[in-house]
Amino acid sequence: MDDGGPDRLDQALGLAIRLRRHARGLSQSGLGEAIGVSFQQIQKYERGTNRVSFSTMMRICEALDCHVSDLVAEVEQLDGGGKRAGKGQDTLAQPEAAPLLEALSQIKSPGVRRTVLELARSLAREG
Repeated sequence: MDDGGPDRLDQALGLAIRLRRHARGLSQSGLGEAIGVSFQQIQKYERGTNRVSFSTMMRICEALDCHVSDLVAEVEQLDGGGKRAGKGQDTLAQPEAAPLLEALSQIKSPGVRRTVLELARSLAREG
């Protein structure tokens, strides 16, 4: 079962951290500075190649102004209980995903958000 690569849950946690960091407008260097590690270490956490200890997760959550339970809920959502492991992660791991979600979340009008979503779906069908 272990192919030597990162565990899917470590990858999902890393992605949840990355999405939260992007939503806060924080660089990897900025987050690393806030928790006392290098930006390279943040990269490893976000890729899931290095596991995040609980004490580090607490510091990350403090820096990202969230609770551990928020990250755990995001991991469960991203991982889908293993049912769709990989699919959601691959999509959300695209470099444009977090900034697009952040921009979409800042649109106040639900109607405009739906229009943007339909535009994106239309472009995806064409492309």
